[in-house]
Amino acid sequence: MMESMTVLIEKDRIVKIAYRLLDSSGRLLEERSPETPYEYMQGRGQIVTPVERALEGKSAGFTSSVLVSPREGYGDYNPSLVVDIPRANFPPGVELKVDMKFNTYNEQGEPMTVRVTEIRRDVVTVDGNHPLAGLDLVFEVRVLDVRAASNDEIETGRPGGPPLAPGSSQIH
Repeated sequence: MMESMTVLIEKDRIVKIAYRLLDSSGRLLEERSPETPYEYMQGRGQIVTPVERALEGKSAGFTSSVLVSPREGYGDYNPSLVVDIPRANFPPGVELKVDMKFNTYNEQGEPMTVRVTEIRRDVVTVDGNHPLAGLDLVFEVRVLDVRAASNDEIETGRPGGPPLAPGSSQIH
């Protein structure tokens, strides 16, 4: 009789989770069900550190509720990252919409993503804060599966395809 081995979550293991992301008042911000799980590689910064820490050494079936402060999550909200830009600075013919995201560069020349928050006749307001910045969060997480990564996955640092991180459709 062969005994099955439990695969534990450790660096470079592929972890499949279902989760609910709530703010501190209990409002649901995002959810990934077992039918639409999030898959990431442990130890590669593809999920917020407190959640990664809570899952280290665990196996499929483990559940936890993890509190994530702004400091350990998506940072404090920085009002200086909200900027009014003259509409004329955008290419003519571009249809701007609230919540539209685009890539630009900060004053140090580093790439950043900003989100359109308001559109007025001559001015567009953009916000460079992560949408979850400044929020105390609760991740209710359940481990669905843990497996060894393939050589290709270890080389690329990503499971199968590009993952979507908890907290946003494009977050890290």
